[in-house]
Amino acid sequence: MYDDFARVYDALMQDIQYKDWADYVFRIFLNAPIPVKRVLEFGCGTGNITLELAKKGYDMTAVDISESMLTVADEKAESQGIDNIRFYKGDMSNFAIGETFDAVICCCDSVNYLPNRQAFENFILCASECLAPGGLLMFDMNTPLKYKDVIADNTFVYNLDDVFCVWENIPGDGVMNFDLSFFTKRDDGLYERFEESQSQTIFKVEDVFKMLKIPEFKNQKIYAFGTFLGGSSDCDRVQFVCEKR
Repeated sequence: MYDDFARVYDALMQDIQYKDWADYVFRIFLNAPIPVKRVLEFGCGTGNITLELAKKGYDMTAVDISESMLTVADEKAESQGIDNIRFYKGDMSNFAIGETFDAVICCCDSVNYLPNRQAFENFILCASECLAPGGLLMFDMNTPLKYKDVIADNTFVYNLDDVFCVWENIPGDGVMNFDLSFFTKRDDGLYERFEESQSQTIFKVEDVFKMLKIPEFKNQKIYAFGTFLGGSSDCDRVQFVCEKR
């Protein structure tokens, strides 16, 4: 999974304002109880937010389960002369390198790729073990409302310069499945076809908030994504933030 997707990910996601996203993360960092310098990012993908935060001076450790995604991210960092990022292949629900960080982040609804509640709880415990006292855990999540009213059973067609993609959303029982067929242009001008299937789990906002109510964390908050206003199941995306005791 994600290996072929890594080739076209940036082209398909070119409308996402990663700089604005990183600015939002930065503003949350400013409210942290301890200065944030060392950041662990889970689900870094091709490194778009990783690179933006590295440019702001944070020492980044970026983790993804896809080696192909990490290869793209590393190539982008090297081409831009950014040397304050370390990349690791790993699972966000079971990762440790014997270090602690001032913040653990997970962006772009990557937590929705966790397959079930147990994996989500393991992710929260893993993040706790990776955080220094006073450090922040923060992640955003698509809500059930978004899957129902926005993502739904839509089909999207992307016709870009070197990529043609048909993206089909298929609702399931507590999940949203994605079937992707994409064609990439080769050097000889012909197109090569790839297919990929992915799945996101639909978690309730209140259930995730309860998962964060463990002794290791305090000051749990839910924001409407992109703001510092209270978030709820009425939002299509929410931002969770809490502090390590």
